[in-house]
Amino acid sequence: MDIYYENSSSDKEDVLLLAAVMDDEEQKRRKRRKWVHEINSQRESLGEFNHLMPQLRNDAKRFFIYFRMTSNCFDEILNFINEDIRKETTHFRVPIPPPERLAIALRFFATGDSYKTIGHSYRVGFTIVDQIVIKVCEVIIKHMGPIYMPEPTEEIWTKSAQGFFEKWQFPNCIGSVDGKHVTIKCPNNSGSRNFCYLKKFSVILMAIANPDYKYICIDVGGYGRNSDGGILEESIMGKRLESGMLNVPEDKPLPGKVEKSPMVIIVDEAFSLKTYLMKPFPRRQSRNGGKKDTYN
Repeated sequence: MDIYYENSSSDKEDVLLLAAVMDDEEQKRRKRRKWVHEINSQRESLGEFNHLMPQLRNDAKRFFIYFRMTSNCFDEILNFINEDIRKETTHFRVPIPPPERLAIALRFFATGDSYKTIGHSYRVGFTIVDQIVIKVCEVIIKHMGPIYMPEPTEEIWTKSAQGFFEKWQFPNCIGSVDGKHVTIKCPNNSGSRNFCYLKKFSVILMAIANPDYKYICIDVGGYGRNSDGGILEESIMGKRLESGMLNVPEDKPLPGKVEKSPMVIIVDEAFSLKTYLMKPFPRRQSRNGGKKDTYN
């Protein structure tokens, strides 16, 4: 005996719902097939890199304005990181070449423009710009950090001290330190820890510089609301200075003196006075009314 079941209204609703879900998934799948936006598909013919870069190569002044470095410096960096930022060509797409990837990252560093602005001018995806900037930073630190920002040696400090004396007539000075607020977008769930007195969100770049304004040692990542002095004390750089583990040269006499004096780093009023940090007298206590810094 055959048994027949009559479809109920609820069964029909389930079938319609399933059909609607499947149709929605099919539409999403079709959208995903479009990997490259129509604007970005013309990157090689209309993108800023392919149009402007050849002209910049022929104009050293404009090249420096655009990238904040010379073309020789650009090529030197590219030689260091070329293989690490290269992507393989696939059946689906031709990757952005290393020179263009470096140009995108350097343009971001030079201008601070948004990823959307750079993405539009170079005709690449906004998330691609994000990925390129992060990757280029990582690779530059990996390959160039140990060469151009090595751990300070006694020889480096001594050379810096010699420069301070010859150029600035400041004996026993091995460097100057200060912090720079780098503006950022407020991180999620960060409260006010990055909100600084400049009324913006920032992280701090703390650096010790030589007499030619070149960095000897840096620390990055301090919260914007913290003082420069507190950030230095809590940084690895500051802790190693405090413990005498940063290869600072031994004390030596000042010119024309016999008694030895410590080698010092000059700072401003935001820092604490220490044997290795020399700061100005407080402005309110100086005889000239704070018109000119007088170091103690």
